[in-house]
Amino acid sequence: MSAHVIDAYTHCGLDKYEPIDRVREMMTHSGIDRAVLAQHLGQYDNRYIGSVVSEDPEHFAGVCHLDAASPSAVEDLVKLSDTKLFRGLRLLSGSLHSAPELWRRALELGFVIVAYAPNGIAADVDALKGLLDVNLGRRVVLTHLGNPTAGDGVAGKEYRRVFDLAAYSGVYFQVSGMKMFCPYPHTELYPLVAEVFDRFGASRLMWGSNYPVVGDEADVKKDLNLLLEGRLPIPDSAIRDVAYNNACKLWFS
Repeated sequence: MSAHVIDAYTHCGLDKYEPIDRVREMMTHSGIDRAVLAQHLGQYDNRYIGSVVSEDPEHFAGVCHLDAASPSAVEDLVKLSDTKLFRGLRLLSGSLHSAPELWRRALELGFVIVAYAPNGIAADVDALKGLLDVNLGRRVVLTHLGNPTAGDGVAGKEYRRVFDLAAYSGVYFQVSGMKMFCPYPHTELYPLVAEVFDRFGASRLMWGSNYPVVGDEADVKKDLNLLLEGRLPIPDSAIRDVAYNNACKLWFS
């Protein structure tokens, strides 16, 4: 199946990960048209990603990252908002409890919050629901399948609280980082992906490579082809939405 593709989650940088020239090479090799550049953990200087977006906003969207524990975090966020270079803010989901004002202000400013839950999303579901109850329609992306935790079958009972978030129209679910949980072709995750599709629907799923954590260009292409060739439990009629349309509306419209 041929389709335009947006990589809704890839890393780019000068220290920990790859510079933009390498990201472009990966995209060309994999048949990816556009990419969302997510700042890596521990890096709070967002100028490099900002410069990439400034030079080529047609093909790249930027996700900044801030130290949620910093006393100036909200002030720093406002300054980044003023640049108009970043559509998203990456935050650890645990900071919902320690820095709720940063989350609230980010949503008010129109940022898409890209939430990473390294220990699983379950402990943060109630706090996120409370935030969204008073910020209806605001956008949050749950990366890496919400970090499923081990249990019966694919994901533990506590993890399954993530499905409570499907009731909020602004919550998106990202099929990314599958290699973090099991080796290619990630078949152990397919029942979870099927249920995610059933709960969130075709309009709120996106695909992301998690390059270069996933590996090299060949690894990205293999993972992408699982989607494009219909090998994931996602209906053929929804593949274009997951591969392109949803990310285009969220990140490039």
